[in-house]
Amino acid sequence: MSRLIGLLASSAIIAMLFVASAVTAASAATCTPTNFFRDSINMTAAQIGGDVVGTLDATGCNIGVYYDNTTSGNVTGATISGANYFGVVVNGDVGAVSVNVTGSAIHDIGENPLNGSQHGNAIYYRAFGGSASGTISGNKVTHYQKNGITINGNVSATIANNTVTGEGPVDYIAQNGIQVGYGTQATVTGNTVTGNAYTGANGASSGGILVVGGAFFGLPYTTGLHITKNILTNNDVGIFLFNADENAVAPASRTNNFVQFNTITNAAVSNTTGFSATCGYQAGISDVGTRDLIVNNAISGIGYTPISLDCAGTPAAFVRFIDADPSARVVSSNK
Repeated sequence: MSRLIGLLASSAIIAMLFVASAVTAASAATCTPTNFFRDSINMTAAQIGGDVVGTLDATGCNIGVYYDNTTSGNVTGATISGANYFGVVVNGDVGAVSVNVTGSAIHDIGENPLNGSQHGNAIYYRAFGGSASGTISGNKVTHYQKNGITINGNVSATIANNTVTGEGPVDYIAQNGIQVGYGTQATVTGNTVTGNAYTGANGASSGGILVVGGAFFGLPYTTGLHITKNILTNNDVGIFLFNADENAVAPASRTNNFVQFNTITNAAVSNTTGFSATCGYQAGISDVGTRDLIVNNAISGIGYTPISLDCAGTPAAFVRFIDADPSARVVSSNK
């Protein structure tokens, strides 16, 4: 009987070791180099190409899933987390690539804990040389370090019905909920963007939806966008349009961005340095552009209510419902 018990015990130990090994193997991502470089690092990904439909834990990798012109696939109903640079990358720098990211949860993208390094983008489309396209819709994006959704360059995309939630107010990084930049063509509609607010130094404000481009950056203007029916809550700037010429003012050419039927509110004045090193900057809509159409938006809250003594009160802040002054505003964007 004692020998039988010993054999059973040994079998149990072997089984426990097998289970432990299986758990370890399942939880450890294989990080494969992509030949996509950021910060002089050859970014590694937990998955290259293909469909993502389940849980993808990219802990230890720079990217969750990576696509370029040599791959195909979509992200549908997935959960992606753990990468320190990007959750999803769609890279159209060479050739053409088309990927849809829909109905997915992308979270915890950045360092652990989140810090001020200018990376940590949950969904990232870019095309500087080739082209990229896709639909980004119905996603829940949370706990990102820098930006929730970013599309830059020669990208054509619909960004619709996503929920993007920032960490703010925080003092370590100026986050942006959705960034559309450097020549992208996009429709941005029906999104709920909350909590991109910065309380730190170095003259920056966060944007709920940030539109950026122009000669000031040495890159194309971002024109002809349709930004409609979004709900933007407690962001330093609800919709931040910054198409600037080489002098950081509105260009002579038309930018023709269309901003309508958005609901924008902010319950507090919290930004500290966006207007200057000692004065915060908050606005429902801020526009550096030419002939942009801004109509039928609902803007409210103490955080956007103009104060009589700009930069002289407590807290010191330049606050407006709509600010169409073409003078420079410091923008912290991500290329």
